[in-house]
Amino acid sequence: MKKILIISYFYPPCNLTASQRVGGWAKYLSEFGYYPIIITRNWDNKINSSEDVLLSSGNELIHEKNDNHEVYYLPYKASTRDEIYTKYKGKKSIQKLSKLYTFKDLVWENYSNRAIPFSNMYDFSESLIEKYKDIQLLLISGNPFVQFKFGYDLNKQSGIKWIADYRDDWNTSELESNFGKVKQFVDKLQTKSEKKWVGSAECITSVSKVYADKIGKFVNKKGHVILNGFDGIASENQIEINTSEFHITYNGSLYPTQPIEPILNAIKKLIHTEEIKLKIQLNFPGLAFDKSQKKRIELEMKGFEENIKITERIPKNEVISIQQNSDLLLMVAHKNIKGIPSSKLYEYIGLKKSVLLFPNDNDIIEETLNDCNLGLICNSEDDIFNKLYKAIIDKQTGLIQVSNTDSSKINFYSRKNQTEQLAKLFDSILI
Repeated sequence: MKKILIISYFYPPCNLTASQRVGGWAKYLSEFGYYPIIITRNWDNKINSSEDVLLSSGNELIHEKNDNHEVYYLPYKASTRDEIYTKYKGKKSIQKLSKLYTFKDLVWENYSNRAIPFSNMYDFSESLIEKYKDIQLLLISGNPFVQFKFGYDLNKQSGIKWIADYRDDWNTSELESNFGKVKQFVDKLQTKSEKKWVGSAECITSVSKVYADKIGKFVNKKGHVILNGFDGIASENQIEINTSEFHITYNGSLYPTQPIEPILNAIKKLIHTEEIKLKIQLNFPGLAFDKSQKKRIELEMKGFEENIKITERIPKNEVISIQQNSDLLLMVAHKNIKGIPSSKLYEYIGLKKSVLLFPNDNDIIEETLNDCNLGLICNSEDDIFNKLYKAIIDKQTGLIQVSNTDSSKINFYSRKNQTEQLAKLFDSILI
């Protein structure tokens, strides 16, 4: 098998969604002729809040060797900025010092790996490439996007070909707003770095055609689509039918650009609709991870507390069970932004559950749900109300919904299939 090196800050056992993409590739690449060697940071700490990611973790190198891949977990030492932030969170005077360190790091990391708290990943990668001359290709998955500097430096040092994988877009992002002159200065610096670093890559990969085309044009490189995919989750849990309740579940993060309020408004109206006898239960597993979004839902659903359940991060098998035992799953697209499928889309598909989409992204989410015949596409609050009303009444009256899903189409979105597409890209580069 051909050896490839993959650098990814996020990797299992980290329980964040970002780790699943490379984790899936490591699982399946050997079936298509490639032996991946993964370099990542130590993830001994449990990630129950966003601050936990910033903490130091591990004191020594851990090498795990499997039949089809191997992983090097490197000790992670938190930066001075992160140590200040986590230790003195809530103390405004100290937090200002943390912001100064943030600015210093964001500037200096464009010029030196020493400013990057996980720069040992670069040093170790350099030594591996020197030691194992049969490593033929390097892939780096961002974010953090400063990892792309490692690709640039390693290519310059050894001549190794590399691929820049974008789970999200960086300086082309439409999700961030302008925060003043300081951010403009940092953005200008990072834009220059992104074009320089990724300019040395063979190509870029990303999670949707919109992203692949947009980023590819920005860095002047060919863009390829490798979807996130799902990994055989449809049969993991036994379905328990609750005949007295109608469960609607939203899994994952929620952002200000996602207008969930019309969905919540429609649900509140349905709760007070006389014909509906089932209790409507709205689940948000893991949303308490983001305190501001938890508060957003609670304020909007004030007076309907018994109809919502928001949890901290819970084990994935429990999240899968909640979704599988739900009657409907929610997908909230980003308003007026295309190209963002979200990893939960593929998890939903793997569960073969009906998905209510609002607003219609008129792009990858709509296309994917329609392709799998799983979508209830909504364009207004009235539309949401009507589609939910029908689904609830159908369950209430015992009407059985017959699934018209095509297994071959659903399998296209599996992580194994998407790993095969990645392997074909490797083949084209190594010809």
